[in-house]
Amino acid sequence: MPIARAVLTVTLLALTATSAASASSGFAGNVCSLIPTKQVTPVVGRPSHCTKAPATQGPGSMMYVGTWTGPAGSPQLQLTIAAYNDQGALQMAKRNLRQGLPGGTPKRVAGIGSAAYEASGANSTGIHFSVGKYVAYLSLGKPRATTSLEALAKTIAARL
Repeated sequence: MPIARAVLTVTLLALTATSAASASSGFAGNVCSLIPTKQVTPVVGRPSHCTKAPATQGPGSMMYVGTWTGPAGSPQLQLTIAAYNDQGALQMAKRNLRQGLPGGTPKRVAGIGSAAYEASGANSTGIHFSVGKYVAYLSLGKPRATTSLEALAKTIAARL
C-alpha cells in the first residue's frame, strides 16, 4: 500500500507541474507585446506607440486589440487576437478566415499558423490567420496599404 500511495503522490505532483507550466505559457492577453518595436517602427514610423484596448467577450472567445500609431500622417497598424474557449466557435472562425479582408481577392499565405489569408485594397491591407486556439486579424491603413504583413504575422504566430 505505501508504494501505491507514493506512485499516486508522484503522479499528482507531475500533473500539477504540467498544468502550471501549461497555464503560464502562450499568449497572456498583452497584444502589444506580440510585435517587437523594431518590426513596427519601419511600418508606422518613429516614434511608435501601442495602445491596448480592454479585453472584450466575443462569440465563444475573448478579444484582445492593440493599435500602433506613429507620427501624424503615418499608417495605423491594428492587431486583434481572438482567444477561443469554444471549439465550435473556433472552427467557424477558421472557416471564415477569408472573410472581412480589405478589397481584392484574398490569397492563401503559406508558413503562417495553420491557415492564413492576405488581401489589399485601396485604403488598407490585412492578413487573417489561426494558431491553435487563437485567430489573429492584422490590418494596416494608408499610406502604406500595399506593405505585406507577412513578416509581422510570422512573428505574431510564433509568439502565440
